[in-house]
Amino acid sequence: MPYTTGVGSATLNVGSVRNSGLELSIEAIPVRFKDFSWTASFNIAFNANKVIALANGQQSFTTTVPWTGDFSSTPLYYTRVGGPLTAFYGLSWDGVYTLDDFNTDSMGNYVLKNHVPDNGNTRSSIQPGDIKYVDRNGDGTITTDDMSVMGRALPIHTGGFNNDFRWKRLTLNVFLQWSYGQQIFNANRITLEGNYAGRSVNQLASYADRWSMDNQDSKLYRAGGYGPRGFYSDRTLEDGSYLRIKNVMLSYDFNPALIKKWLGLASMQLGLSCQNLWTFTSYSGMDPEVSTQASVLTPGFDYSAYPRNRVWTFSLKLGF
Repeated sequence: MPYTTGVGSATLNVGSVRNSGLELSIEAIPVRFKDFSWTASFNIAFNANKVIALANGQQSFTTTVPWTGDFSSTPLYYTRVGGPLTAFYGLSWDGVYTLDDFNTDSMGNYVLKNHVPDNGNTRSSIQPGDIKYVDRNGDGTITTDDMSVMGRALPIHTGGFNNDFRWKRLTLNVFLQWSYGQQIFNANRITLEGNYAGRSVNQLASYADRWSMDNQDSKLYRAGGYGPRGFYSDRTLEDGSYLRIKNVMLSYDFNPALIKKWLGLASMQLGLSCQNLWTFTSYSGMDPEVSTQASVLTPGFDYSAYPRNRVWTFSLKLGF
């Protein structure tokens, strides 16, 4: 009996992407005296990529992120010919429905006004304090047709700044690194800042400020007002720029003549260092240097990522 075997599809290396950029570096000794010096090196790199072609004349495609079933078929990234390699894609968040968006019927129930678009749920189910989106195509209902590019997934520039300060036998090294211009999709806030889908899980402290009749100025939707499942929006898209004190090391070199005399050693150095000492950022997550998806098409996605440890190290270096 005839039969076939094998696979039904194959991965191909198709398409074309052009990368262009500029990298600058500077090394200098800004201060130099007999007992004190400061040596510095600085570098900055700009990179821009552009999609030149996709497969078989394709003009664009979207990419999903498999992090939970409710969003398994919802695109979060968008790639098109003539654009960057990838960009964030979704709905535009418009705060929450206020009392002004409703009429009241004879029973005192809130009824969404005719000219106010829904949020993807049935109009009769929407209540004050529910999440609200921008109706881009003006048809009065929120669907995937209202999605658009909503943010930059790749940085404008990255860089580093290394400094060596020497005073007599004492040395302090400070290394800074940064990334600027990219955004991060903080998916943690979907589940932990609004009790998404009514699950019984602990929430972030910010959830205490959710909308209620006694707190109508809040932009965070009411309990149960998260809207239809499976819609991404720029509500949880944040600036991922940061400046990090990546490494600091303080060391002391003992006088070689004394070390030779006292201990019979050629040299001895004591050191104390710290990695990831501090990060300056407006990102509300645990670490802006994050991407939990292993693909160049899905950068800057944060869900249950473990932050970088702050590591202290004591060292003793002996020379014989």
